Amino acid sequence: MIKALILQGSDLHRAEERGRIDEALRSSETKLWLDLEASPEEEILWLGKAFGFHPLAIEDCLHRNQRPKLEDYEGYLFAVLHVLRREGVSKLVTDEAHVFLSNRYLVSVHAAPLEPLNRIFERSGKEPELLAHGPSFILHLLSDALVDTYFPLLDALGEEIDRLEDKVIGPPRRGWLNRLFALKRELVLLRRIISPQREVYNALSRREYPFIDQRTALYFRDVHDHLLRASETLDSYRDLLGYILEAYLTAASNRLNEVMKRLTIIATIFMPLSFIAGFFGMNFSAIPWGSRPLFVLALLLVLLLPIVMLVWFLRSGWLGSRNELEDRPRNRRKPY
Repeated sequence: MIKALILQGSDLHRAEERGRIDEALRSSETKLWLDLEASPEEEILWLGKAFGFHPLAIEDCLHRNQRPKLEDYEGYLFAVLHVLRREGVSKLVTDEAHVFLSNRYLVSVHAAPLEPLNRIFERSGKEPELLAHGPSFILHLLSDALVDTYFPLLDALGEEIDRLEDKVIGPPRRGWLNRLFALKRELVLLRRIISPQREVYNALSRREYPFIDQRTALYFRDVHDHLLRASETLDSYRDLLGYILEAYLTAASNRLNEVMKRLTIIATIFMPLSFIAGFFGMNFSAIPWGSRPLFVLALLLVLLLPIVMLVWFLRSGWLGSRNELEDRPRNRRKPY
């Protein structure tokens, strides 16, 4: 789908026909924002012929799956930007926006509908002075809207990491480990998107390109600052998630040790019982095992020995009761 905003003098027009766009390109006084959404290959190839874009840039628009980048061609800039969104409950996906920028036009190409881009396009259609500031100013508005989509996702990730941090202190559950690794994958995806875009906006803010107005370069520096803050937040989340994963594995190991200790105690209790049962069960006629006092003695040993051993284990703290009582914090009233 093709849609365009054409500013001629103070008159702003909307257009969807290729002929109207070709006519606007022939006028040196015209400023243009052309947007292609989910366009077929034939329309993108027409774009390259109408504007004279390099075949490599057109190939990126066709194949997509590109990393964020900024490339300087003769007469225009080509940038690949990324938008983040949630698909379903927990799936994090990214959409690409390919942008061509010159002194006269801004061309945006994207496969999926981008809500921030459509919002800025509609706003520019109602406020002609935005496009009158130049295509680079429109690119700043678009960039600011795209980068703002990162922070709600980062906030949601931070809240989930905080919840997991509170949970892993208790008995570990297998589902938490799966979610921890899913969060690590999301952080890797975010880092792969945000880090290269820092380089893009750092270059746009350095005033090295004639297509970027000097006043607009200051706004790109603000977008770069937002990306720096997002990147620092990502680093803190990654460190915190590493600590949580380490705490989870430590808690699981400690719980396994406790289980093994209790099983070992049970096996230790039954070891003398097995000896008694085996000793008094031997079939030798020379030894008077048919005696009633010996039967009573064996029965008392079987009954009393486990009790004596349990009391000994408890007093020695092997079952953890004494340590737990000593380490348990006393209930104190919180000050108001």
